[in-house]
Amino acid sequence: MIKLRHHGDVLLTTALYHALNDQFPGAQTDTLIYKETTPLLQNNPHLNRVLCIDRKLKGFARLKAELALLFRVRRAGYDAVIHLTDQWIGALIARFSNAPVRVQMAYAKRDKALWHACFTDRIVPPPRGQAHAVELNLLCLQALGINPSSLRGEMVLRPSPENLDKADALLAEQAVNGPFVLIHPAARWPFKCWEDDKFAQVVVHLLNRGLHVVLTCSPDPVEVAMTAEIERLARAKYSKGSSQLVNVGGKMSLPLLAALLKLSKFYVGVDSAPMHMAAALNVPQVALFGPSWVQEWRPWSDKATVIYAGDFGPLPHPDSINTDDTTRLLAAIPTEVVIQSVDKLVD
Repeated sequence: MIKLRHHGDVLLTTALYHALNDQFPGAQTDTLIYKETTPLLQNNPHLNRVLCIDRKLKGFARLKAELALLFRVRRAGYDAVIHLTDQWIGALIARFSNAPVRVQMAYAKRDKALWHACFTDRIVPPPRGQAHAVELNLLCLQALGINPSSLRGEMVLRPSPENLDKADALLAEQAVNGPFVLIHPAARWPFKCWEDDKFAQVVVHLLNRGLHVVLTCSPDPVEVAMTAEIERLARAKYSKGSSQLVNVGGKMSLPLLAALLKLSKFYVGVDSAPMHMAAALNVPQVALFGPSWVQEWRPWSDKATVIYAGDFGPLPHPDSINTDDTTRLLAAIPTEVVIQSVDKLVD
């Protein structure tokens, strides 16, 4: 399986590995992903090997590494290679593998003879926005004679005992001695984010309900600053003292975050990797969405409440978004609606 994408995308493919394990007992499944996304596949019981492309390598070092990868794939003698994204390096690796079955997902921008020559089978997805990413991944199994509609599509994320112990120790160190809600308010792109003061109001509401709140974010300076501002606003609004509020933003690995999520009462956040992590861990959540393909990227979970900004005001079309735009496009979501949703998980 080749999935050269971001963290959340890679986590969503775990349902595909799970399905392969169920359908072909004893078969070995390898995956090729970007090196930085490997933490989300730690302890995955359905994978034999995780192969990586290191995007930090440049020039000759990158070329040398990718040539070595090509020959490693060729020597492995795979029965099938499934390429789930639209990068040329993945298509070339698929072709060079010489696997008898080489599957592509149809992409309009790759409707070229050279691209198609890399594959033996082509899967055409339904129109955009009509299927979830998990379902789209599972569609590729049609080329292996499997009916994807018969599959459960169960994601897998397994925090290690070591990280669960670290999470327990972190909570004890921060005096979190009762039920807590994990809030991850930031995302890779600011247009997916809600307003700081509204998140702060939700934090204060949860503190008033007697819960601890743990704020997290990635080490990205923009995310750290956003999370710190939400903490500052919440502490200023909360009249009873704020020892129940903890900010560990930028201070943990993804495996440790997974362990914290598993221990939480529920999760609140936006369209980002931790949202998918909560879904994989079967943790209840409230997820805030803006101008994304909601049906495709919503949490793959029956314990998730999705609040869509488009239900409260106009949004640009998902395909028109400039990812460099820093405008927060979830502003139309009322604070009261989020508070009503979290209250259902508190009670």
